[in-house]
Amino acid sequence: MNINKSSLFWGVLLVAAGGLLLAQQLGYINQHSEQLWTWIFALISLLALLNYGLSGWKRWGWLFPTGVFGGLAVTSLLAASGASKPWVGSPLFFGLLIPFAAAYLTDRTRNWWALIPGGVMLFLALTTLLVDSVGGEWVGSLLLFMLAVSFLVVYLTNRTRTWALLVAYILGVLSIAPAMSSGGGKGAYFGAIFLFAIAVPFFVLYFRSATNWWAIIPAGVMTVLAVIAALAITGVIRNQEQGGYANAILMGGIAVPFAVLWLRHAKAWAKVVTIVLVIVALASILFVSYYNIFWPVAIILGGIYLFYTALRPKTV
Repeated sequence: MNINKSSLFWGVLLVAAGGLLLAQQLGYINQHSEQLWTWIFALISLLALLNYGLSGWKRWGWLFPTGVFGGLAVTSLLAASGASKPWVGSPLFFGLLIPFAAAYLTDRTRNWWALIPGGVMLFLALTTLLVDSVGGEWVGSLLLFMLAVSFLVVYLTNRTRTWALLVAYILGVLSIAPAMSSGGGKGAYFGAIFLFAIAVPFFVLYFRSATNWWAIIPAGVMTVLAVIAALAITGVIRNQEQGGYANAILMGGIAVPFAVLWLRHAKAWAKVVTIVLVIVALASILFVSYYNIFWPVAIILGGIYLFYTALRPKTV
């Protein structure tokens, strides 16, 4: 006769738990009840671990009752000893982490998903340990960072899962923000860091293959925007009059990737763009005192040039 060990285990467990609760409600268990439940949780945990071992260490599902009841036993023991800090609850989350870790290690190809809930359990365990000693901002950073690491490992187990690498990168960048906000004024720099972080993947694409020559354009643009944001935060660019210098940096910075395309990749059209941007950058410096009217005048001049090209006699 085939016996379903799982059903038998949980059936016996429920009957025993119900009987103990009933006995406690009727007053038969009224002394040292906390110690009793600690031993009961520990026994259930050991029985589940025994079943896991008897399965040849393959049926990792048995580690859920092992971890949960083992964590409850430790938590109950700590509570009975008078501990009342949030870290008392951390053994339960460490216990829940065990089956997910085992699932992944048993079959890394099929059970890659276990890394995500496992990362969440690890975060919750660390949070309960650190919540009294660190600020809420660091807890937020820790959550995003742990999730980023989880998705990074998902990618590393199978390099075709590029979506996981993208999610890991985004979460990793975002994890910086809460921690920086705890530093007062330093949190303002996250805008510049985020802009540069967007540029990094494009730099990687550009340097990986010459066929990705186009990637240098968004990489350069986002980098120069990050520089301008940092200069504005530090106070180097403080008022509207200095907007001309900011515009010069912007135009000059954008000219750099187009110059690279012109000189390194022989893109003829990039030569025209580079020259125009350099001229605009130099004009921004020369007419810095008239920055308010610079762009309207530049637009008008551009319109006049287009009129001229449209109306001038065509040469055969």
